[in-house]
Amino acid sequence: MIEHFSVDPNTKFFISHCGQNSLTEAIYAGVPLICIPNMVDQFLNASLVEHLGIGIYVSLVWRDNENKAHRNPNFEVEFINAVAEMFKEGNRYQQAITELRDKILSNYNNGFTAKNVFLQTIKSVVGV
Repeated sequence: MIEHFSVDPNTKFFISHCGQNSLTEAIYAGVPLICIPNMVDQFLNASLVEHLGIGIYVSLVWRDNENKAHRNPNFEVEFINAVAEMFKEGNRYQQAITELRDKILSNYNNGFTAKNVFLQTIKSVVGV
């Protein structure tokens, strides 16, 4: 774990393509995301962000029945709405990511208890 990692306390949100590293850094920093994915794992990560309630997925493109990409005609409006939502005092995304960060760091600070339980369960199932 990187101990020297710091984030300006005035950071309200992170606009990201939502690659795995960006997602991990945002969670560790406790900063909600506005995700604008454009390839590979980014779409899955952006969906996960929205499912966890730690950010907003704004689609830049959409695909038709022939899998052709088209620009989202509502992108600007959706993006502006996402930014406005992030600036609201006590927004739900900030609350959710703070809770997630605290759970992860609590597990880290307690010697990875959840990881150890998981590994012990796998060992007992596999018979190692």
